[in-house]
Amino acid sequence: MKVSRELIAYNDLKKLVIEPGFCILCGACEAACPVHALKIEHDELHYLFDCSNHVEFCPICYDVCPFTEALLLETLGFVTDAPNRRESIGYYRKIVLAQARDEKLRELSHSGGVVAALLLHGIKTDFIDSAVVSESEEEAPIRLRPSISLVPDDLLSAVDCKYFPSAVAKAFGKAVHEYGKLEIAFVGTPCHVRAIRKLEAWEHKIINSLKIVIGLICLWSFSYPELTKFLRENHNIEADDIKRIDLDRKYRILTKDNREIAISPSEVRDHTLNSCRMCQDFTAELADISVGGAHPLTDWSIVIIRTEEGERLFNDAVKAGVLNVKSIEEEPEVYRHFVEMAILKRQYAIEEVERRKRNNEPIPPAFMRTTELLPREESLLSMLKAEQIMTRDVMTISPEATVEEILSIMTKHHHMGYPLVNEKNELVGIVTFEDVSKVPASKRAETLAKEIAHKKLITVNPEASAMEVYEKMSKHKIGRILVVDKEDPKKLLGIITKTDILHILRWPMKRKR
Repeated sequence: MKVSRELIAYNDLKKLVIEPGFCILCGACEAACPVHALKIEHDELHYLFDCSNHVEFCPICYDVCPFTEALLLETLGFVTDAPNRRESIGYYRKIVLAQARDEKLRELSHSGGVVAALLLHGIKTDFIDSAVVSESEEEAPIRLRPSISLVPDDLLSAVDCKYFPSAVAKAFGKAVHEYGKLEIAFVGTPCHVRAIRKLEAWEHKIINSLKIVIGLICLWSFSYPELTKFLRENHNIEADDIKRIDLDRKYRILTKDNREIAISPSEVRDHTLNSCRMCQDFTAELADISVGGAHPLTDWSIVIIRTEEGERLFNDAVKAGVLNVKSIEEEPEVYRHFVEMAILKRQYAIEEVERRKRNNEPIPPAFMRTTELLPREESLLSMLKAEQIMTRDVMTISPEATVEEILSIMTKHHHMGYPLVNEKNELVGIVTFEDVSKVPASKRAETLAKEIAHKKLITVNPEASAMEVYEKMSKHKIGRILVVDKEDPKKLLGIITKTDILHILRWPMKRKR
């Protein structure tokens, strides 16, 4: 999407992000502004004076906002050297289950205490000299405020799960400017991570102090006034009565007097932040390490390690005995739930963007950008053929495989769709994660792949352009397409996923700090 830009970047930011209600007050613009013209105060972003009187055209406040289209491809350069890439997960090196060995950390956390354990280990070993996190307010524990942790004890109050916004990017700037910190760990939700990566892509001077980024897996963040009003009017729960909020298949509200209320995601979706309703990033795909709950396990976390730096910190913590680790293959139900929530977020986001397009309602430029190709990208895809970008060594399954076996394969290899090939090596269908997730747990051992597979397949020939592949995926709203022989459509030659297409567009952006 081409965005018309004004000479004063703040005017664009105000028009396209602030006035439509998309700003989450992360503070990236305040941290980046070279003349300190922006300030978050009393839950509002204030434009203190006309910055054009002090600097000529400066686009930084617009560019580093997580909801603008600027620098999106550049931010991906920080993770694209990872060997694996999958739908709903992003680029990664490995996925494991982990928990803090210290029981106290697990008790204080929403899951396995991994974030606190990593940060404590990082400070104690001088891997980092501080951490920018969020902590609960004493009066209302669900309301968050940014915090700069300088010593191990500070980290005990850090939260590892966020359901409300926090100005952590602003706090990062404060850690650099006021505290002089040089090796900072940054912890935030996907939008916070996108903001800090934009600062890094912009090569802002404060980013020299960024050591590692830990992303918190996140379904949505809520509007504090709207959600608390909903809970008060519908469940007779006051904000200061809430002890914590957890998410498995439902949001579970735990009060200080030990009451628990379960609310479905669809019931509270209208009380999420405007921008969250259109965000597809569940796993904080731009982080060095992403961490989230591992439902139905209560004291373990899913950990996605994406970069060399993240791998170094994690492996060192394991070696030091700080973390317990086990393979996610041991817990296929954890993986199933994890991917189910990622797909839910993506589907809701796509539906919301399409609804807004139909109704001519505003959409954050960043999310418009992910639905439209630039002319140069269309040109690149038009020049490439399917056979040049397809995966030739396709993992297939037998029509006689059970759903239980398929789920085990998915948990091990993390692909979201598997072609069915019979004993004659003929393509007869495809099974996706969505198909598997619809089968009740009690029937997985007896339900066969051929019973749930899609028989009407969307395919292309090897000579088809990558642009044609992209258009077919978009038209049919599918995440993968099969490449078959032109003369024999039952002969499977390869597979192309939407992630593969995006990787083609991103490959020039590989970079390291």
